[in-house]
Amino acid sequence: MLTMTLTTWLLAAAPVPADVPVDVSLELQPVESDRLSLALCFKGSGQQVRFRLKVRSSGRAGNSQTAQSGTLTATATQQCPVSNRLGIAGDTHVEAELQWWIDDAEQAPILRRHPEDKGDADEQNEPQLIA
Repeated sequence: MLTMTLTTWLLAAAPVPADVPVDVSLELQPVESDRLSLALCFKGSGQQVRFRLKVRSSGRAGNSQTAQSGTLTATATQQCPVSNRLGIAGDTHVEAELQWWIDDAEQAPILRRHPEDKGDADEQNEPQLIA
């Protein structure tokens, strides 16, 4: 009994192999004519994830920039540390840029725009699976 408990504990404490991917999703989607939904979600198997999300908007009303950052342990259950609704005017351009690290290894940045650039539309809608 003690051996099973100790084995379970040791397995849980063991580092996750580097080839196990973290699934990341950064969505910037219109939900109404004057609103955007912004969601950042992670799913994994015990990796430490650190992120910095910058959101910039510009339009006739002016420019703004916000930044959010955090750290989490990616689990099999999807976690969404950022989930917001943004109010926008018809001429507003919004850009969300994600910088992130898995177990202190920097990953390729992810960029989303609204309205989408036509050349990037197919590439931006693909979910990213990073090892």
